[in-house]
Amino acid sequence: MVQEEVRGEIVYYPGCMSLNVYPGIAKSTLEILRLLGINAKLPTSILCCGLPVGLLGIAKNEHVNALACFNIAKLMGNPDHIVVSCNGCYLTFKRALSSEEFKVKCGVKADCLHIAEMIWRNRHKLAERAKVDLSKVKIAVHVGCHYNYAFHGETLGGEDGEDILEDIALAFNAEIVDYEEKHSCCGAPAVKWTGNVMLELSQRKITSIIDSGADMVLTMCPACMSMLDKTQYELKQLEEIEKAIPILHVSQLVALALGYDLRKTVGLHLHLSTQEAPLPGVLV
Repeated sequence: MVQEEVRGEIVYYPGCMSLNVYPGIAKSTLEILRLLGINAKLPTSILCCGLPVGLLGIAKNEHVNALACFNIAKLMGNPDHIVVSCNGCYLTFKRALSSEEFKVKCGVKADCLHIAEMIWRNRHKLAERAKVDLSKVKIAVHVGCHYNYAFHGETLGGEDGEDILEDIALAFNAEIVDYEEKHSCCGAPAVKWTGNVMLELSQRKITSIIDSGADMVLTMCPACMSMLDKTQYELKQLEEIEKAIPILHVSQLVALALGYDLRKTVGLHLHLSTQEAPLPGVLV
């Protein structure tokens, strides 16, 4: 299944959220890479990509790029390809590596790929190995701003659906549902502003998804996932929404469909919303 563009030395950079908050994303991603015949290495140490301090206004872009340079050249060993599972990490490394001046100055050669892109390119072959039936599951997708809008049409779009997440879900026979706030922000990038702005954006998003009748939210960014997971949990506790639904990263959905252990690999027990959110025919 390995494609020509990902041959050579490959490093999987999990990022802070996939490593420390939702480790099921990192474990699911590594299992999918192995299934694709990719023996991805891990960095010698995990250091933040730098985007959070940039969003907070603590560091300038050149300092974030310097941190990216250190990550790639020193901690990753200057690989041919970097695979990430976070939109923020994707944005940070992609933006830094798009500068020839940066690449020459840091002596790096890598390009950056999102695991969602790799799954998308191999979605039909992966779906042939599915052990869990998702045909009764209605999915609402949230691609995320840092992938959708940061590179002005340079990222992948959908073929069977509106975007790559819809394509992946459809390949595994799930049903896609539309919702009014589909293209709005989850609220996480608004971290520099007040908490009320973040919560309002996230609350509008979650309420719109629940009203759509979706059984699950599919994301490709752990930061988006965390924002939606926490907001939904709080709204359910405050009885402002009647139900909670699972919120999964695309790597977790594919690992679930392929029959990997829901605790040891997928890590669903670490999600706030999954505690009381059954998935038709899958989680009960």
